[in-house]
Amino acid sequence: MQAEQIYPSISAIANTDQSALAFAHRSGVNAVWLEALGQVVSRLTQFGEATVPVELNEALQELARLKYIELESDCAGTLAATLLGQPALLTNYFWSVWVPRHLLSCGLKVAVTPHLTDSVDEANHCTVVFRIPGSRETAREFLTDLATQYPGCTPEIVAIQAGDALCQKEVGSNA
Repeated sequence: MQAEQIYPSISAIANTDQSALAFAHRSGVNAVWLEALGQVVSRLTQFGEATVPVELNEALQELARLKYIELESDCAGTLAATLLGQPALLTNYFWSVWVPRHLLSCGLKVAVTPHLTDSVDEANHCTVVFRIPGSRETAREFLTDLATQYPGCTPEIVAIQAGDALCQKEVGSNA
């Protein structure tokens, strides 16, 4: 059995029949409920607000706690959801973190990769610090896996510091 079948990596903009929702449905998970959540996130990113059935309240509470959205009860027995931040932050969190974690809680292991633009001119740079316990081989495997999470794109690792370099900088900055 191929690793792709055991642990699929699905693009957030995959066709409907290849999406995380279709994968969930084929695997026996309630994809109708998951699709309803996806529709709420889509409406929030497009319009900044959405009317939500109360049945989705519990699932959306995490997004409210993280301040991606605000939820309010209304007199019609539904919830009014309002987007609080950038639409891309909400969609990336929902598809890349929330959905895979939900599917994992259902016994399915899947990664959903965010959609990245193909434009080379729009390269984004960020500094990320990972504390990776274990050997250098463990760190190498982690970084290799990280670099393969974005099909069609080639993320570039610019610099790596190993050992206690960061701890020494922290001590020096406290003086």
